[in-house]
Amino acid sequence: MLRFLILILSIFSFFNNSAVADEKTNIDTEIISLDDSPITVMPEVEFKSIFFKMLFTLIALIGLILASVYFFKRFAKIKFNSQNVNSNIKILEKRAISPKSMLYLIEVNGKRSLVSESHLEVRKVMDLDSKEEF
Repeated sequence: MLRFLILILSIFSFFNNSAVADEKTNIDTEIISLDDSPITVMPEVEFKSIFFKMLFTLIALIGLILASVYFFKRFAKIKFNSQNVNSNIKILEKRAISPKSMLYLIEVNGKRSLVSESHLEVRKVMDLDSKEEF
């Protein structure tokens, strides 16, 4: 993940440096003297290339954000599952009953229990035989 981030940042820095270099080479000032007073005339700036560079940068940033969200969800799920495998307390299932209450089917040292949770309390509903299937 860190390598991916470094690669994206180096690409952005490359485009930013090339845009600055392009602007420096394209800007040539002409001095025209009328009545002994110098007038500086700036050439037209190419907005088309600047717009496409900005658009590419925006698309790349949106892609980076979406990739970060994807990897975060993936690693969070892997971490949750690995904690569940190596632990004596396992959460087998969870179901929402209402927005503020949940039912959990848990297993503690081979014994299954049904537990309810609300915003006020956590209560053991019943013990289940480990041979029962749902």
